[in-house]
Amino acid sequence: MADRDTKRLQKQAERDRRVADLHRRFPALADLDRAIRQAGIRLVQGALRRLTPDEVAALTEERSTLFAQKRALLREYGIDEQVYAVRWDCARCQDRGWTDFGVKCACLVQEEIDGAFARSGLTDEMRRQTFGSFDLNWYTMQPGGVRLAEKMERVRAICQQFAHDIVHGGPVKNLLFYGPVGTGKTHLSSAIANVLVAERKSVVYGTISQVISTIYEAKFDFQNKGRQPEVLAALRKADLVIIDDLGTENTTESVVTELFELVNDRVRFGKPLLISTNLALPQLPGRYSLRTMDRLLTQSICVEFEGSSVRELRFARR
Repeated sequence: MADRDTKRLQKQAERDRRVADLHRRFPALADLDRAIRQAGIRLVQGALRRLTPDEVAALTEERSTLFAQKRALLREYGIDEQVYAVRWDCARCQDRGWTDFGVKCACLVQEEIDGAFARSGLTDEMRRQTFGSFDLNWYTMQPGGVRLAEKMERVRAICQQFAHDIVHGGPVKNLLFYGPVGTGKTHLSSAIANVLVAERKSVVYGTISQVISTIYEAKFDFQNKGRQPEVLAALRKADLVIIDDLGTENTTESVVTELFELVNDRVRFGKPLLISTNLALPQLPGRYSLRTMDRLLTQSICVEFEGSSVRELRFARR
């Protein structure tokens, strides 16, 4: 809220500079504004001294006359009365973020959503990848198209249920997407993430290389040692962690260890993972150890993606 308080002060200062410039250009307006302000002060002071009703009425009439003169002068100069108004970004809450005690304004809700997207690691393109934009026609036009499109429709339904269960706090298994490049794994991962972020659930997205690098930096970059609890807590406790491109990294013993610890931590905290890979399922245990894959696969719904690359089909249609 400190940022919003600063922003409000800046907006008010902008209004004050605008009015000061107006007064320099039009001294008659400055005189009227000064007289209106003084009449207002006398009314307040008079209320404290308990003026008679006639005296209050006279002061009120004086202010009304001054305001009428000011409006006439503004019209004469061709100046909009809104020059005196603070130009809030949100007129509803005047940039406070709250419309009433404990009631968030829509602008603050949107700000939180935008911030969640920024923290999630989703790119602008991924933010446009939704369940609605997942076009089954790209599967229909491939060999075995009807069967393939029906299968991908079922896959989409699984993903929608997965997102629904996380949003509503239901028990959720991990999702493991596997299949060839360009067949929709990233699109449906993004669609799930977009639903969660819109519902103000925390999402962390990254390729396997980015996730492992982040863990290494948090653990071993001693210049930034203060980040370790924050970074590792996000990976352990975010509502969903999405790891893309499993199998594209340089798989070392330490990578396997960190992957196992992450999977194990997520299971312990009851938080799901979504992992996608271009590898076939039988290839995974030999690459990541039986222990890691047993921990992952027994806690996951494995979803196979088939067909030709949709990205290549789209490129060919341009």
